[in-house]
Amino acid sequence: MARKNNPKQTIENIIFISSKLFAEKGYDKTSMQDIVAALGMSKGAITHHFNSKEDIFKAVMERQFEQITETVKQLLDEMHGLTAKDKLRSLVRRNLTDEMIKESSNMIASALESPHIILAFTQGNLKKLAPIIADVMREGIEDGSITTAFPDECAEVLSLLLNFWCDMNILQGDYSTIRKRFQFLQYLMRQVGVDILEDEIIESINIFYEKKPMRQVALQN
Repeated sequence: MARKNNPKQTIENIIFISSKLFAEKGYDKTSMQDIVAALGMSKGAITHHFNSKEDIFKAVMERQFEQITETVKQLLDEMHGLTAKDKLRSLVRRNLTDEMIKESSNMIASALESPHIILAFTQGNLKKLAPIIADVMREGIEDGSITTAFPDECAEVLSLLLNFWCDMNILQGDYSTIRKRFQFLQYLMRQVGVDILEDEIIESINIFYEKKPMRQVALQN
């Protein structure tokens, strides 16, 4: 338990322990009492920093976004010398396999009964990740690998469709449905000059998503 004279460490502990509970049990099945018990703190000590379980969850997701954003920036730095198209293709592949992103997806899926939380997650996605993608698209316009006239809008649409519409944890669908969604996203991006969804990715979706339906059922039971 964090010492009372170290509020910053207390907040870090609350976020860290709560993230483990949300990832394991889901948002709806994690109670405030679960968080209290796991932390070994009084409820009052926790609510001194966070008014509710929802506030804690939002802080957890904010931290996840920060970590994902830093990871994306680091990956882009390591891709120096590649075209913007190749950078974005690599990020898409990473998006489908990254464990942190999968964990975030599972947690969000567990909060589908709370639309305001989903809205906050969507806003965070657009605020933190879409601008990074838009900058890479502008880089692609410069190097000739991307031809869109709408880099900001394309980045936002890509983020929303890839991370929500094509995620069977969040918007349910069987393999065939998800595959068609990816095919449409591929077609849409190509039409606007952002050809970054490779055929190989479409053909390998069953590998990327083979465990997701089981996780989805577990969260709903």
